[in-house]
Amino acid sequence: MNKLFNTEIQAALDEINKNHNDCSCEEAAGKILKHFGIGLNTRLEKQLKKSAEIDKYPNDETHISERYKKSIFRRELPFKNLEQYQDYSLEIQIDEIINIGGIYIGLDKLTHFTASGYLYYRIYNLTLEQLESEEAAMQMAISMGIFGEKNILGKIPSGVFSYADLESNFQGFQLALDLCKAGPTHLKRSGRGWELEGVFDLRNYVNPFWDESYNPSYYYENQNLSLMPKSQAVLQNIPHYCLKFQSDRIQGIFDYYDSMAKPSYSVKYLQQLIEKGELPDPSPFYIRTICEE
Repeated sequence: MNKLFNTEIQAALDEINKNHNDCSCEEAAGKILKHFGIGLNTRLEKQLKKSAEIDKYPNDETHISERYKKSIFRRELPFKNLEQYQDYSLEIQIDEIINIGGIYIGLDKLTHFTASGYLYYRIYNLTLEQLESEEAAMQMAISMGIFGEKNILGKIPSGVFSYADLESNFQGFQLALDLCKAGPTHLKRSGRGWELEGVFDLRNYVNPFWDESYNPSYYYENQNLSLMPKSQAVLQNIPHYCLKFQSDRIQGIFDYYDSMAKPSYSVKYLQQLIEKGELPDPSPFYIRTICEE
């Protein structure tokens, strides 16, 4: 995974140095993230979905009954044709899971990291020019992510407001900041133009708040484009997984998460908005709370 990211970053730098050699560090950082693609299902995500070198779940050998029948979104439906539609809908909605440094994330989070991270960075810089306040600019960037989850990226298409998506957005934005602020991997000028100092490591940015089981989403019951209302199904299905959640393996994963989870500025800011009632409260959908009741 890191090899792929470093290859793409170098390709972006080659293009920058060829065509935009006089650009600022901030412009170069934005171009690097933009290189990965803007929009849903970026080229990178599609490439990873097809790759046999990346260990994913479910994979092509996973039986369809295991892929979709066990989803927390699944509802009991009376007719076979409705069941078939539900399988089709779940196939579109559910992404493969990968493991990055012991943290389990959906492949879609990598598109959020690069594409939405780029949009955060653009909004941050534009706001900073107007307000000259880093915190206000950061909050404006996060507000763009919130708008997406309340509308075209969350509630409308799937009925889900994903706080894990928002964290992966923010970490992509953090990468762009780091590139020009002596982060773990950063840009420097040389005779050839912009170069990467250090090797990019995705583990510096992926954290437990990317995992939707640890950083739960809010699920809406109203209709959405998937035609699958979510909240009742999720609340009915999660208790069926309590025995598995309480297993040594899963408890070990959550203990590991607890040991390393350091809330980002975004996580803290979003929690403040939840407490003010300005964002939906995901706590009723948290498996840890449900299974401890």
